[in-house]
Amino acid sequence: MTGREPAWRVLANEFQASLEEEKGTGDRAATYVISPLGARMNRVLVVGTLSAPEPVGRDPTQAFLRARLTDPTGTFTVTAGGFQPRALAALQRIAEPTAALVVGKAHLYRGRDQTVYGSVRAEALRPVAPADYRLALVEAVRQTARRLDLAQRLRAGKGPLTEEAARADGIPTPWLAGGRAAVSRYPTLDPEAFRGPLLDVLTSLGAPEAARPPPRPVERRAAPGPVRVSRETRPTAASPAPSAAVRAEEAAFLDIVDELADRSVDGYADLREALSLGEQRGVRAERAEELLSQLEESGVLEEPVVGKLRRA
Repeated sequence: MTGREPAWRVLANEFQASLEEEKGTGDRAATYVISPLGARMNRVLVVGTLSAPEPVGRDPTQAFLRARLTDPTGTFTVTAGGFQPRALAALQRIAEPTAALVVGKAHLYRGRDQTVYGSVRAEALRPVAPADYRLALVEAVRQTARRLDLAQRLRAGKGPLTEEAARADGIPTPWLAGGRAAVSRYPTLDPEAFRGPLLDVLTSLGAPEAARPPPRPVERRAAPGPVRVSRETRPTAASPAPSAAVRAEEAAFLDIVDELADRSVDGYADLREALSLGEQRGVRAERAEELLSQLEESGVLEEPVVGKLRRA
């Protein structure tokens, strides 16, 4: 039996900068979001201020909610639906901005204009007291700083880091695999751009000196803004960019496909179930068919078996 994927502790700016995915093989293979610092995320544990949720879809009997979780570096989009009953019930109880901890699946959605959107489909969430919020945030900073140092080491060009050497230095094997994947996927990235925000978070929390990552022997620049990661794309024929409303519809339909695939035995979403669930959430069958065609044409979805859908 395959063990449950561990949840990575990440901050919002690193999650927002994640543009790459790694897809496994086989019907039930996991999909991982690869961050610039080497977090190889199937599941994440994140903390911040959670907004009151808003409903997605028009059928109150098929609730699907979306909220925003904001930490000092940025914002996560958090969703929950009928296939996550515990998370959905907990999210429904959030009536005002609340410090909260969320555990869930990491997902990337790439629109037809190649804009990438990340989200966390909550499996569980709960409000936290101020002291617990601070501890969780400090731990996320600590782990991020360790992965940042590993990223610097892997990019230093001083020879490959073996698994034996990594274990001797206390580096978990999944971290090494994620770090190597990040070097390959983000070859021009400067990990140092992520260090300033870590120090700023700890300063804002008044964290004790022992909790702060060690300083680096580099010149301190002006306070950095949000870290942005770009990727090269081949030039294509000009076409109108889809509107925000269309992107939202596509993302909602992809969420339905992901939910059904996660719950199925064979790892596929049944087409009829996807269309039915879409209609319950306010997407007419005709419009769902149009979205399906658009997503298949753009290479986001595929139908390898008649009537069965999955991410491409």
